[in-house]
Amino acid sequence: MTDLAGPLAAIHRRIEAAGGDPATVRLVAVTKGHGAEVVVATRPGEHAGTEADGAVTATPGCVLAVRTADCAPVVLRGRHTVGVAHAGWRGIVAGVIPATVAAIRALGDDVVAATLGPCIRVGCYEFDGPERAALGERLGGDVLGTTTWGTPALDLPAAVRLSLQAAGVGELVDESGCTACDVRWFSHRAREEPERVATLAWLEAR
Repeated sequence: MTDLAGPLAAIHRRIEAAGGDPATVRLVAVTKGHGAEVVVATRPGEHAGTEADGAVTATPGCVLAVRTADCAPVVLRGRHTVGVAHAGWRGIVAGVIPATVAAIRALGDDVVAATLGPCIRVGCYEFDGPERAALGERLGGDVLGTTTWGTPALDLPAAVRLSLQAAGVGELVDESGCTACDVRWFSHRAREEPERVATLAWLEAR
């Protein structure tokens, strides 16, 4: 995984200008068996480097980071909290999205909006076998699709949206591209690139 020092430099300046602490909380996606572990950051720097697939905070100045290269980075915004989730198909099955939503609610808030970052899209995501069937049974036929070359595929953004809806979150902003066919983003699956896209979220000091 790549170092976040470069992307964080501009974030540090914004946080410092807002009166916050630029220390970071880093969310590191597990490399095997993506799950639904969610950490709660109560101070800047807490849980830095922890292996987890979700992080939430109600503390201004805590920067939450998720690194992806085809899986879906999801930012969850509450009224006085923010959260991030790393949602690949394994994380979807494990329940990382409802777990992150539940962690925000445990802080006395609720999710008012969610944003999906760059991830692999259905036209490029060849995916078949019992896992695909199980996701279809769990979330519905909308998550099943076909690649542009005609093979079975998984619609990861649809899986994120349906998981959010099942957790009581109705709004998902999805304005990013496909990591596999849009070279602005890194893709492990399409190009075996070792780099990762960093999606960052934080609360500015009031």
